[in-house]
Amino acid sequence: MGDTSFIGYVGDRDFHDGSILAVERADDSVRVRVRGFSGKIFVAEFLGVGNVKSSRPEGMLLYALSEMQGQPPFRRFVFANSDEEDEAVLEIDAERFSVYEA
Repeated sequence: MGDTSFIGYVGDRDFHDGSILAVERADDSVRVRVRGFSGKIFVAEFLGVGNVKSSRPEGMLLYALSEMQGQPPFRRFVFANSDEEDEAVLEIDAERFSVYEA
């Protein structure tokens, strides 16, 4: 899915150390519902999606959401799994990204 150069962590601090509740894909958008560490629900919305790599992401315990170098015009977002024994994966290439509290 492109170069893997780390750019930085994105999203609310409470969003990190949370868990993925649901992933919804429609046309060129993806919405990821996350229960933050505090219990608040967040939605990470990706628009202009070009590619998604996904394997059983629901229930994944997050270490963080990282932005990596992508192939323009896309930005690459990687949901880092905090459980090294869990093979769940979610990576999204998208043009635009936002996180908001649900």
